[in-house]
Amino acid sequence: MIANWVHVMLVHVAVLGTPWLLFKVLRHRKAPMDSAPWKTTFMASIVLAVLTVASYFTGPEAAEWTKQVLANFPQDHVEDHALWGRVGMVIQGIAGLLGIMGWASIAQEEVPDRRISVILITLLIVNTLVLIYTAHLGGFIRRMDLAF
Repeated sequence: MIANWVHVMLVHVAVLGTPWLLFKVLRHRKAPMDSAPWKTTFMASIVLAVLTVASYFTGPEAAEWTKQVLANFPQDHVEDHALWGRVGMVIQGIAGLLGIMGWASIAQEEVPDRRISVILITLLIVNTLVLIYTAHLGGFIRRMDLAF
């Protein structure tokens, strides 16, 4: 049961944190890439990537617990949810790597490349949609009455 709650809490951080990070990148996209807003954005990208990876890897234990609790376990929904969760995790991982690239440039006293912002915007738009759909599929696992 604990793994299920950990999974649900981490997933909510990822689902809410990704659009927040997208907003942050859009808001500061014209600021100098070595400014304080970008430093926090790079750090948030790294932290969010780590939390998204952790939420993905707590999924199997959450599925096992759910399988024991639910009489009618929707295996097909769980597999779809896991597939899209993996896609979201990979995209968020790439966004985290861009955060590491930004911090590495700053650590070497260089200004990070401006293209990082464009790539981050693109990745975060796609991942926001992916994570919303993944969360939607996750909701079906527990609440089949919400399916349409």
